Amino acid sequence: MTPDINIAKKAISIFALCISLYASEPDFGKFDGTAVIVDLNTSTKTIYGNHVDERVNPCSTFKILNSMIALDSKAVRDENETIAWDGVVRTYPFWNTEHSMRSAIAVSTVWFYQELARRVGEKQMDEMVRAAEYGNMDTSKTLTDFWLGGGSLKISPNEQTGFLAKLVRNQLPFSLHSQSVVKEIMRLEKREGVTLSGKTGSCGGIGWFVGFIEWDDTVKVFAFQIRGEGANGVEAKKIAIEFLKR
Repeated sequence: MTPDINIAKKAISIFALCISLYASEPDFGKFDGTAVIVDLNTSTKTIYGNHVDERVNPCSTFKILNSMIALDSKAVRDENETIAWDGVVRTYPFWNTEHSMRSAIAVSTVWFYQELARRVGEKQMDEMVRAAEYGNMDTSKTLTDFWLGGGSLKISPNEQTGFLAKLVRNQLPFSLHSQSVVKEIMRLEKREGVTLSGKTGSCGGIGWFVGFIEWDDTVKVFAFQIRGEGANGVEAKKIAIEFLKR
């Protein structure tokens, strides 16, 4: 085999490797994107982007923790108890009806979770957020929106995956029942042996999609975050699913 052929073959191999590595990156498009993915079987952590340790508001991804707090504090009887709509017409028509925790987390109904926070109360909410060691654990800026844009509660993508890993392993300071219920109502899709569970979040120019994916004996937790014009949870979810389904 001639040296030129050897060089050509090496060049092709390097090119193929570059394509493989490039293809493994999430396509964040126009957004400033960050992603953290952790394989819970091997503890392998894969990181993309530049904001893995920067804390920002969790937006509606906080509903995961809020749900467990509400269940354990008996703010609602269970995930199927409905709370009557207060009659205030909001942006999204599907918010303008009664909701249960199960239906509210599916369409990210803000008023429902604000009512849960009121029922929990400031003292108990603060204690339980601290017990969960969630982000900066700061619930000081008003009970009904401390997790939203401009609120005091902040969390990084790395911390999101740490929190989710504890949830998957039932290691959070909540009842086993509450952790199991929340994982069940987070489920988005189950087919061909693969289960995807997650929650979007949108506020303050940030879009989140966090959750976990399971197949065979493998479980991976993930946190995708995007920033920039038009960034929201729906866009973050699209990017994450397109990447994860590979």
